[in-house]
Amino acid sequence: MHTVHMSLDRPHFQLLAAFKEFGRLGDAARSLHLSPSAASHRLAEAERRAGTRLTESVGRTLRFTPAGEHLATTAAELEAIIERAMLTTRWIGTGEPSRIRVGVGFYDTPGWLLDTFTTPPGAPRIELLRFGDDALLDAVRNQKADVAIAPWPKLPSGLQNVPLGLDKLVAAVPAGSTLADGNPIHASELHEVTFLTSDYRASRGFEFHEFFLAADVVPITVVQVQSLEMMLRLVGNGDGVTIQPSRVLTWNRPHSNVEIVPLEGRDIVLAWTATHRIDADDEIVAATNRIAGAFAAAAERGEGDTSVHDRSTIGNRHTVETLDLEEGQVGPGTGPGDAPS
Repeated sequence: MHTVHMSLDRPHFQLLAAFKEFGRLGDAARSLHLSPSAASHRLAEAERRAGTRLTESVGRTLRFTPAGEHLATTAAELEAIIERAMLTTRWIGTGEPSRIRVGVGFYDTPGWLLDTFTTPPGAPRIELLRFGDDALLDAVRNQKADVAIAPWPKLPSGLQNVPLGLDKLVAAVPAGSTLADGNPIHASELHEVTFLTSDYRASRGFEFHEFFLAADVVPITVVQVQSLEMMLRLVGNGDGVTIQPSRVLTWNRPHSNVEIVPLEGRDIVLAWTATHRIDADDEIVAATNRIAGAFAAAAERGEGDTSVHDRSTIGNRHTVETLDLEEGQVGPGTGPGDAPS
């Protein structure tokens, strides 16, 4: 045998993998659409390049040598990896053209966003991606998402902020409980009640600072639940209460055992915002405006607290309403976590 001086090409590996799979060189040749002579020539070329014998004849049967068995096993593994990689590439590739990736965090069940999935002819489709609340803005900055939707505590700097509308915090309590008597809830009424939160961090502008600390009282028992669906099921089962934006609760109205109750005192107002990169292309801007339109349509259908709907706004690339907030300025409301600047 000649000393090795050249590596094997993929066709050689394919033949070795097929030979191992079918056990006969003729069957391996047919699976690769090769003639028997072409398969024999390719096998001889593989042995020449490998610098060692890969097969041997035992009677009228051709079988692998130990070296050939090792190389064929590796070739089969490599072929499986390559085939999976190609399938994955095709799968990923189907999402490359004409898509807008909308990132959401804890509030990932907005029914109104479904309206944007039915796209106008020629418009890119909407894809919904879930991120941690503290990773939403970085996802936009790093182009892992095109648009992020959340109620921010301050307008993110270095990004384009399109206001969707205003909202306010309300309580979700078990239907039929003493808290569901129709009267606004005072913080002291929740002192000995299990309080459900999406995050132990005390974000400024949200219920901890604006509702509990303002009344100098906090719940004794606080439980973190990072699933809105599960949180509302727990409330419906009588296992706790939570405070959320009113729109979030009306988006999830199927929970018939949950009652929505206002908070006592001044409204804690939130500003829902769609955020994209300043250099976003026209398709992303158009999709963001479709999102804003869907949000406004949901308000007209009565989703959320109607007392703040008349102040909802729809922005676009050229005229962005700031909702009385400056970039980086802490506002009257917050989302699930402080927005990084």
